[in-house]
Amino acid sequence: MTEITDAQAMSLIQNREIPAQLISSGKFVAVVLTQDWCPQWLFMKRWLAEMEKEGVKVYYLSYNRKPYFHDFMNVKESIFNNDQVPYVRYYVNGEFAGDSNYVGRELFLSNFRQGAEL
Repeated sequence: MTEITDAQAMSLIQNREIPAQLISSGKFVAVVLTQDWCPQWLFMKRWLAEMEKEGVKVYYLSYNRKPYFHDFMNVKESIFNNDQVPYVRYYVNGEFAGDSNYVGRELFLSNFRQGAEL
């Protein structure tokens, strides 16, 4: 699991999309946008760390303590149309495959199966 850098977050704010370098970094990519106080995030974080063994590359950003918090939240809520955390975007072969909020491990993996088999 890899933390999204400030430069990547700023690119997301400016371009209003997850940076291509992230979504094209593997066959199966998940991007989690969250806040560090969220109990569902704390639970998900434990098993997300093991997802590379399943062939899934996971990126995350806890944006609530960042200086660009309000700008980032505005993009997340207005462009991605989601005001809950954690918010997960799924990509298969660099293409958007769907999104969700908190899910368990099995449902997380099944969200990739819509686009291709793991």
